Amino acid sequence: MKPKAKLVDMMEIKMKKRNNMERKKSKNKWLFLPIETKVREIDAKLLLAYYAAQENYNVVLGLSELVEEALEFLPKGIFLDKGYSSKDKLRRFKIAKDNGHISVNLEEEGFPLTEKDLYLAKHVDQKSLSILNYEFCWGEVQKNTLTNAYPFVEKKCYITGNPRFDLLKKKYRVLFDDKVAKIKDQYGSFILVNTKFPLYTKAVDDNGTINEKIFNRLGNVYGENMTNNMLTEYKNFIIMIKEISKRYPKTNIVVRPHPSEKFSVYTQDLMGCKNVFVVQEGNVINWILASKLIIHSGCTTGVESFLLEKPVVSYITTKYAKYDLPNELSIKVYNIRNLFNIIDHDMENYKFGDDKFDEEKKITLLSKHYANGDVNYSYKIILNILNGIIINNDYPSDNIVLNKELLSKLKKELNKKVYRENTIVKQKFPDLTGEEIESFFNKLNKIEKKENKIVVRKLHDKFFEITAKQEG
Repeated sequence: MKPKAKLVDMMEIKMKKRNNMERKKSKNKWLFLPIETKVREIDAKLLLAYYAAQENYNVVLGLSELVEEALEFLPKGIFLDKGYSSKDKLRRFKIAKDNGHISVNLEEEGFPLTEKDLYLAKHVDQKSLSILNYEFCWGEVQKNTLTNAYPFVEKKCYITGNPRFDLLKKKYRVLFDDKVAKIKDQYGSFILVNTKFPLYTKAVDDNGTINEKIFNRLGNVYGENMTNNMLTEYKNFIIMIKEISKRYPKTNIVVRPHPSEKFSVYTQDLMGCKNVFVVQEGNVINWILASKLIIHSGCTTGVESFLLEKPVVSYITTKYAKYDLPNELSIKVYNIRNLFNIIDHDMENYKFGDDKFDEEKKITLLSKHYANGDVNYSYKIILNILNGIIINNDYPSDNIVLNKELLSKLKKELNKKVYRENTIVKQKFPDLTGEEIESFFNKLNKIEKKENKIVVRKLHDKFFEITAKQEG
């Protein structure tokens, strides 16, 4: 049984047909793709950029703050944002509107939407939604959450899914083969532990002690229950990792912290565990595919592991734990003894299709949160909607013009102290090269069995223009 796909409605199809003739009047359309966290977002953004280029879009892609700074200098286009706090959204959407761009939001935090109240309080408000032109939703749950709180936004909402999950489908798994093979060569048959405890690790100083001032401030923002629970969960996870390390000394354990966590906290607390490795490199898909078992607690990687048909355990250790989609799609375990039992008896011969852990029911549950199952591709739905948007562009060039003022703004942004000194900011987007982008596109060409020629032009550090090569 496959999850039911949420198809683009007839209004979208009619909109595309109605505008096809007018769209041909413009040689280029422009799409701007900001990225905050490279390991989480880059592959999905490049997937969308690859197919957008085939439909005559010029794509500008790069560090989120650089894209924002450049908006006043870029051709009128579509600003496909990735979601921030409502305050940040209001600023970004206003800049886009003032410079003639269309604002579209595809909320990275719109899935799995476990904390709906927190999502509405921190990421959504009437002012930013009023300026926004389109809201692309992961599935029915996100759309209903938004429209129940703000009924006026319903006409702006489209269920599209997210290209991040396109990458999990069998067609695209070959993209990761090379890196998966390298990981297996390095770590062998390993257990992957994905963590998500940023409200604790952010508050730990370099000497390993909790900074009470930061911890209390986070408690005021997110609630003391959440921060205290995260502290307890973190400690339970460290104990669990050490116990696995002792029981299975010949098995490597790879700990992969969430991008917003402070990685050094794990390195310090797991020091002395010779078969434990703390890593944070590349797309998590590489690590999931290479591993023999995934352990998490309330992390989106639980959903990704499920869609990749890998054995995935949710290790639940606190009473605060409530309904959480990643946990519901996983094998729920509440103590170390049960976890050992799963590792010893269920992992070696695990087959997703056996339905031993109610995988069929879980597929149905997932379809309410995520629209596209195995049938539709999110990037296609997104481009279908974007193709119906008319933008009258008077930009004087078919490529980005790098004037002194634009270059000065980009340089000034990257020279800010935060990019040099803030550990978490540096972790999120360390670098990006044209060779990386071209390599990814070459792999997509092999999948599509085509020779699509795409030009990757570096505009600045962490800032690129991507266009289809024009013949003749």
